[in-house]
Amino acid sequence: MRRSTVAVWAALLGGVVGAQADTPVLRGTLPGWEGGVGSVGVLLPFPGGDDRRIQAARGTLGAAGDLTLPLPDPARLAGALVPLAEWLNLDPLGCVTRSGKITLGDPAAQVFPLNELRVAAAGRTFPSVGSIVGEDLWQPATILNSEVDLLAGQAGADGRLRFQRLVFSPADVTVSGEARCVPEQAMPERLTVNLPLRAGWNVVQEDVSYISEDATRALTLAPPDTVTVWQAR
Repeated sequence: MRRSTVAVWAALLGGVVGAQADTPVLRGTLPGWEGGVGSVGVLLPFPGGDDRRIQAARGTLGAAGDLTLPLPDPARLAGALVPLAEWLNLDPLGCVTRSGKITLGDPAAQVFPLNELRVAAAGRTFPSVGSIVGEDLWQPATILNSEVDLLAGQAGADGRLRFQRLVFSPADVTVSGEARCVPEQAMPERLTVNLPLRAGWNVVQEDVSYISEDATRALTLAPPDTVTVWQAR
């Protein structure tokens, strides 16, 4: 795989928001893939806190780079959920003054952000779902993440960034409001949130701008049919 140039375009199909009866499937393409037939997987930290991982989902990768990944069963994500407020960074550290209010429909809400996918090396197949494996067994797997600035290289996008991240929510929860944080040294930041998360998989879009005196950050919900972009690292 040409790691410096290859990106993955992937769409969430089947079991999308509002229709969770079927297993949601992430389908995409790795342009320029040269690793042959293989597999792709999602790993979760092992509860014991060591270097082992649990295989939460496993999919296929065709010779032409066609990726098909049934996303993890919600029951497998129970031990890997993180606080929604923390993941969204709603209360950043270092604020000397803070004004406004962000309201969470459930202050204790938790989510599972799908931060990375692993692509097996040529000729390898990842273990079955539920397997516990040592981290060393996954090398040299290519790691894909969605930390891609979608505005990079676009005309007129200087000082602006956009990210889209796939996240699972066990229940409906709405986050909304506006707040301003003034740190001791960095730029003040104005945060606007309009996130009606639905139970199931959602695509959260983050727009950041540094073109005014205040940095601005907006969190919104992308349409269910949004095609996300992943990069190799």
